Order: sequence, then structure tokens, then C-alpha cells
Amino acid sequence: MKRKTQNTIRKNFVNISLIIFLILNINGCSKDENRIVKSDFADFKSISENFANPHQDFGTVPFYVWNGKITKERIENDLKEFKEAGFGGVFIHPRPGLITEYLSKDWFELFVFNVEKAKELDLNIWIYDENSYPSGFAGGHVPAQMPESYENGQGLEPIDTNVIPTNIKDYFLIYEKINGEYQDITNIAANNIGKKGEYSLLKKTYFEKSGWFGGWSYVDLLYPGVTEKFIDVTMTGYKNISGKDFGKSIKGVFTDEPEINTHGGIRWTPDLFEFFMKLWNYDLKDHLPSLYKEVGNWKKIRHNYTQTLLQLFIERWSKPQYKYCEENNLIFTGHYWEHGWPSMKLGGDNMAMYAYHQMPGIDMLFNQFDEVSNRAQFGNIRSVKELASVANQLGRKRTLSETYGGGGWEETFKDFKRLGDWEYVLGVNFMNQHLSHYTLTGARKYDYPPSFSYHTPYWKNYKYLNDYYKRLSFVLSSGEQKNDILIIEPTTSAWVYDSYIDESINKNIDSIGLSFQKFVTTLEKNQV
Repeated sequence: MKRKTQNTIRKNFVNISLIIFLILNINGCSKDENRIVKSDFADFKSISENFANPHQDFGTVPFYVWNGKITKERIENDLKEFKEAGFGGVFIHPRPGLITEYLSKDWFELFVFNVEKAKELDLNIWIYDENSYPSGFAGGHVPAQMPESYENGQGLEPIDTNVIPTNIKDYFLIYEKINGEYQDITNIAANNIGKKGEYSLLKKTYFEKSGWFGGWSYVDLLYPGVTEKFIDVTMTGYKNISGKDFGKSIKGVFTDEPEINTHGGIRWTPDLFEFFMKLWNYDLKDHLPSLYKEVGNWKKIRHNYTQTLLQLFIERWSKPQYKYCEENNLIFTGHYWEHGWPSMKLGGDNMAMYAYHQMPGIDMLFNQFDEVSNRAQFGNIRSVKELASVANQLGRKRTLSETYGGGGWEETFKDFKRLGDWEYVLGVNFMNQHLSHYTLTGARKYDYPPSFSYHTPYWKNYKYLNDYYKRLSFVLSSGEQKNDILIIEPTTSAWVYDSYIDESINKNIDSIGLSFQKFVTTLEKNQV
């Protein structure tokens, strides 16, 4: 690209940033001067003085994907290029294709080298807490060291039958429909093999083992001690070698899509019934069929059940992670699977989980605009407003979005800006690019491109976009958000129509999802 063209691009991005800066402040002053003067990061004077070159903390931070044989020489070269491209730091992200052993002595030696070189370049380092995703299994180390994290089963799959089978011992719970209600007959079923009637049998299901989980399986994040084991396995090594840099050059930890879904059936964990009893003062076992059949007081049962799973997820995953980061001066960030709403099989309630991140986050994959579907990514106003709402309610100044993954190799600067501006105007102010590949050898080139790296033809000019989002992040992290309208999201209403058994999901759940999505989108389009 000729120098004249480069200067034109640079001037355009600078001018756009300045225009947005002025509009933000003009709008802020028009009604209430107090809107622009209070902030943990900057007041109007410091914004004016630092707008052209904000602190590196406001720079974008990509996933620096370690997916090959990692070397010190290559790390040093890559970090220099990241600095020249205008990034504020990197998330060190293990990913399929990795040859250097995860969490090994070599791994930590390379990590320390990365930190020291980043210090020289004034770049921030962030820890990605898993060998790929979903977070929780530590690349297979947790199930290897803690068999109870997976071997008890995590689901109960129902099978309807009209006779008590001979293999009745294979089932965990047995219900018989008597006078229109299902009754637990587990203790007497073995004495009635062959008896005809209307039965619902529940069998334990288990997460499947696969190479994705290091030859093991995913783990039960609701089981006591699993999160603590995960933190111990994952974070101890980092703390031993680089603890002195926690909260300084090492800013925080990214967790990616931890979940509580099952391999099959309704979600279960060994002390579920005991925990449920403490919360609601009645036995869930007496009402379990109400979770997948519309029998008994099924709306109440489903609400109480999902609230129980959510509380377990918060107590046994979110709080230990949040506490560890607080105690070690780290920022806990990352995201859950927020695109499944209104079905909350994977997490209960995303907004409730955001409360336990020092910097809550979402992701926005692909490059396909869709503002109608409640499960969309780009165009899904609800998901970004949820993030901004929790952050505002709890005083969190920064909100992250993992952006651009899966958009394809053909994405252009116009696409990148269109995607980023859309989510920034709705409440995001920390850009995390997905991904910056270490290598694209073999099948790695198909791993959710684009790659923000030397592999792309625009790499030497990407700094213009990075400078733009650095300035925008700085401005949008300042001031105060003031709301005049409160919207009550119908998540708990959706719970009562959901089911872990797909064929028994009530059609009202889709109606709730689509109508609420339309409602929020209509308000936003009218700048409410």
C-alpha cells in the first residue's frame, strides 16, 4: 500500500474517533453536566489530554493462540509485532494443534519468558484458563486427578415404558403413574418385574470421553471441590513462577464457556436433592417427572429446580473463581454461552453469573447480521444490553467482548469496524480479538478464522483499527451511565416452559424469547 493511502486511512480513523468523542461529550453536556465528570478512570480534562494516546490498558487484546511447538524466538518476534500493531497485550490461549505440553515445565518456562518480554514492550499479559474450552477440565488434568469429578454421572435420562423391565437395576429412579400422578416406586420396583402399568424410568448419563478433553471427559462443575481442583491445577503453576506479576503485568484470567449441561437427560449431581431440600423445604425426588412432563405443579417445580442449579453453579464455580482472583489481585473475565437464551440449560442465568466477574464479558462470533433471532450473535441487542446492564448495576467499568471469530478469511476492515462499532455503541468497551494464530499449518487454518497475525495481507495496517478502538475504549470507559427505564427480563418465566428433554419443551418458551427480543430491539432502535 502506498504511503499516501496509508495516511488517508490513518486520518480517517483519527477523524472518526474525534467525531465520536465530541458527540459523546456534547450529548453528555446537553442535559446534565454531571454525566461527564465522574469516573474511576478519567474526568473530562484527562480525557482531553489523553485521548490521542490512551494508556495501554485500553488497547485491544487478542487471543495469542499457542497451537504448535512454541519457541522463545518466535514469542519475542510475535510480541514485537503485536506491539507495532497497536495491541495493549495478549491472552495466552492454548488451542488444538498444541505440541508443547500444556502446564508442563516447558509451558511455564515459555510463559515466564513471554511475561518478561511483554514487560520490556509495555504489553499486558492475560491467562486463558483452559486448554481450549469449555473451562473446567484443565486439559484433562482435573478428571485424571479427581475421578469423582466425572464418574458419578451428570444426567438422568427418562425412558417411558408400560412394563417394569428385568434390567431394573440399571435405572436410578423409577416412577409409576397412579391416579394421574407419578409416584416414586424405586424401592419396590425390583419386586414387581414384569408388572404392567405406566412407568417413567431414569437412567444415569455420563459425559463422553474424547481427545478434546485430553482422553478424559468434561467434569461436573456442580460437584463440591471440582472448581477448587481446577484452580489448583491451573493457577498454582502460574502463581509459583509469576505471582509477583499478578495485578501488574499479568492482569487477569479469562474463562471460556464453562457449563452445566448434560450429555443426556435432566441435570443431576450427587447432592442435588439435598441442596434442593435446603432451599425449598420439599423433596425434588417426589416431583422429578414434572421437569420433563407437564404433570403436577410443573411450573413451580421447574422454576425451583433451575434456581437450584443456578445457585449451585454460582456457589461452586463462580464464587471460588471470583474469590481467587480478588485475593490475588487479578481480574476475572471471560464469558458463558449467552446465545442460548431463553433456554438456560448451560448455565441457569447468564446475567446472574456476570455478577461474579470483575470484568464481565460476552462473545460475538461470525459476520452474519440477525436482529430477529434471540439466539443470534451479531445483531443480538439483548445479549450486549444484558452485559452492559450488569456492569452498570455493579459498578464495573470495563466490559469485554470476544469478537470476530468464525467470520472467515474474507473479512475486511469495513467488516471489522461494522462489527466492533455495533457492540461498542451498545455497551462493550474492551475488544478481545478471536484469534491470533501462532501457526496455520494443516487443519489449523480452518480454526475459526480470521487470524490477526502476519498471515493476513492487511497486518501492517491493522494498527489504524487498533488505535481507533483504543481511543473508543478509553472514552466509553469514562463517565457514568444513567438509566430512566428498567426492563424486567423474563428469564425465570422461560424456565417454567423449558425442559432438558427436547420433545417436552413447551412452545411458549420460543414465544417468550422472540417477543422479548423484538421488544428490546424496538426500544433500542428508538434510542430508548
